[in-house]
Amino acid sequence: MKIQIETMGCQMNRLDSELIEGELRKCGHEIVASQQDAEAVIYNTCSVRQHAENKVLSRLGADSQRKAEGKSLIVAVIGCMAQNYGDELRRKYPHVDIVCAPGRIGELPQMLLDARAGVTTVALDPTRRENITNPPGDSHISKMELGREVTPGRAQAFVRVAKGCNFFCSYCIVPFVRGPERSRRPEDIVTEVRRLVDGGRSEITLLGQTVNSYRYSEGGRTTSFAELLAKISPIEGLRRLRFVTSHPLDFGNDVLEAMRDLPNVCPYIHCPAQSGSDAMLKKMNRKYTRVQYDDLLERARQIVPDVVIAGDFIVGFPGETEEDHQASAELIRKAGYKNSFVFKYSPRPGTLAQKRYPDDVPDSVKRRRNNELLGVQEHVGLEHHRGYIGKSVEVLVEGPSPHASRPDARARLEGEVQLLGRTRGDHIVVFEGPLALAQQYAQVRIENATSLTLFATLLRQV
Repeated sequence: MKIQIETMGCQMNRLDSELIEGELRKCGHEIVASQQDAEAVIYNTCSVRQHAENKVLSRLGADSQRKAEGKSLIVAVIGCMAQNYGDELRRKYPHVDIVCAPGRIGELPQMLLDARAGVTTVALDPTRRENITNPPGDSHISKMELGREVTPGRAQAFVRVAKGCNFFCSYCIVPFVRGPERSRRPEDIVTEVRRLVDGGRSEITLLGQTVNSYRYSEGGRTTSFAELLAKISPIEGLRRLRFVTSHPLDFGNDVLEAMRDLPNVCPYIHCPAQSGSDAMLKKMNRKYTRVQYDDLLERARQIVPDVVIAGDFIVGFPGETEEDHQASAELIRKAGYKNSFVFKYSPRPGTLAQKRYPDDVPDSVKRRRNNELLGVQEHVGLEHHRGYIGKSVEVLVEGPSPHASRPDARARLEGEVQLLGRTRGDHIVVFEGPLALAQQYAQVRIENATSLTLFATLLRQV
């Protein structure tokens, strides 16, 4: 069967799609890039924001029309949106053949065979009310992770260290669709990383909804996240070890010291603040104060002087005042973030915020505040990036820049293109070089900067 997979949302979804693709290939299916060639489409969905859901609903509307016109097509909706809406998706879109929750993706090959035979499937994870700490689908996913394909020619890979979340931020749907937090056995994680590195992956990013909350207890012994980093770091051939996304509450000095002392742990922290206002942080149920977040920034820079920090912010949360908004702007200035992801609040059905707080900030105000924070971050990001001008840095070359202009005759003659790479601090670097450098490491000198990008000249391959 020819199958197209479209992935939306976070790195966790990207990892799930990679695992699914590997399993489907093992079953003899062909993964295609275009829906025109596909006999089945799989939408790996996100429910964090309304915009992400609207994108999926638009796709489903188009598929409904195509199937009504006689197109033979199996339509599968998987991921967070599938768990969040369940049977309701099939009631609204009867042409959907498969609704599959994140924890049930190991069963997708059989679901596709059933769909080809005319049998529809709605496969959901247990709800949190059922209090099942080890859902049966986890064992399927664990087998997929430990037996995943290691395709050649790629240097980067994601590895999940934990599933689910226990924080229950009032705006967030993730704990309801991903379930309670469950950390994987450290031995399984080390085995998976070693297998990936042996297959040519030299940069590994550890994933968790709150990755630094990782704790695994067995036989009276608990492995912390810092200890997990220390177990993975010595793997021969592992040049870079990253992790995302972190929660400010659980960021102890032990993790920062591991970042300082372990040579391949990258000095990069993505640690969402969401607001600079204590009043908003309390309503968001973030469980820390502004003083505690400021303390984390100070500790991080004291222990890891070259640390690079990125943040997230929500604007227009219910009840947000101009004073609250300015507190977020002030935090961006103080933190000196490399970049910040800024989002307008949108109520998520089933969350505490949606039930308890009216969405009382007008959309026009949300848009203005969103643009204002982006403007502050642009200034801060430019200052941060300019600090690298004149420095020599190592980059992992991901490939041609997606925004590269067509090379001129001289560049084509010399075989050079505009390449995009990333530093250990996750800076985007653009420079001219041979296409053969893709997925290799290079040393470059930074010549110029914008608020988001460093521009460099190639020194040598390393």
